[in-house]
Amino acid sequence: MDELSYLAIEGLVLELLAAVSRKTICPGARKVPVWLARSEELIKLRFTESLRFNIIAEEIGVHPVHLAREFRRQYGCTMGEKVRQLRVEYACREIVHSGRRLSEIALNAGFADQSHFTRTFRGQTGMTPSQFSRAFHRANSIPIR
Repeated sequence: MDELSYLAIEGLVLELLAAVSRKTICPGARKVPVWLARSEELIKLRFTESLRFNIIAEEIGVHPVHLAREFRRQYGCTMGEKVRQLRVEYACREIVHSGRRLSEIALNAGFADQSHFTRTFRGQTGMTPSQFSRAFHRANSIPIR
């Protein structure tokens, strides 16, 4: 702490408040069309499968290009990025709550193999699945005082 710490803290708090305000009262916020919400729901339900973009577009009744453009505009990521995110979230839950091997978790999450799983997991979390597992189990084995 020095003489400028309070100024820095106040500036960060104001930035945070501005960011939250923009999110909650953004006039440009659009309601998600039913068909687009359905596409996200299909992805959430079937992220472990080998999804085909054109099949999803056909199921919800829109052109694939329109789906791709609107999905990215609404959710801030591509459908592939969303699927990878869901797979990594699933894997994190499984690492924490199941005693299964990482290779089994990788296959159940929808990854082609363990190396693909490891690359994607590291890209999303900054650590390998093994490092994540060790860090979680180490953190939970230390008694809290």
